[in-house]
Amino acid sequence: MRLQYTPLSLLPLLPLLSLATAQPATTETPTPTATATLEPSWSWIRAVETPYYHSYLQSQPTQAAGAAHLAKNTNAGQFNVIDGQLVYNTGADKKPLYMNVEPRADDEQRKLQTWFNATKNEYGAFAFQGDALTWEADDFERPNTAAWYVCQEDKVFVNTGAYLDKTPEGCSDQTIHSYGGPVADV
Repeated sequence: MRLQYTPLSLLPLLPLLSLATAQPATTETPTPTATATLEPSWSWIRAVETPYYHSYLQSQPTQAAGAAHLAKNTNAGQFNVIDGQLVYNTGADKKPLYMNVEPRADDEQRKLQTWFNATKNEYGAFAFQGDALTWEADDFERPNTAAWYVCQEDKVFVNTGAYLDKTPEGCSDQTIHSYGGPVADV
C-alpha cells in the first residue's frame, strides 16, 4: 500500500493568523501643544524670578479659554499686545484668546484674577514697558504696573499694590517679560 501525500493549503488559516498577531487598536485624542518656534511679531512671556524663573505664560489646557498660568516651557503661549489687549496666538486656523482681568471690587483687594477668553478684556489695558508686561486701569493707580502675583496652582494675578509689599499668603511676587528667542527655553 502506497501513501499518497497531499499538501495542505494554509490559505483558509490566514484570517486566524492575522487575529493572533493583530495589535489592539488605539485612539489618541490629540492635545494642542505650543508652537515649537516663535512666530514673527509674537513673543514668549516668562518670569525671571525664583521660584518661577523661566516659567512661561499660558492657559491650561493649552491654547484654550481658562485661567492664566506660569508653567513649563513645553506649552508656552505666544503673545502680543495689540490696542491694549494681551493677545494669545492659538494658531493660524483658530481665533485668538485675550487675557482678561477681574474688575477691582474695593481699595483693599490685593490681587485681581486673570484668565484667557475669546472676548476682549474690558478692564484696563496691557502694554510693554521695555520687555516687562504691564497692566493699568483708569479707576486706580498701581505703584508698580509690572507687578504680578503667581499663587496656588501657578495661577497669575495682577498685584494691585507695590512689589514685595503685603504679598498674600501662598503667592509669589513676579514680573513677567517678553522673550524673543526662537524657542521657549529654560
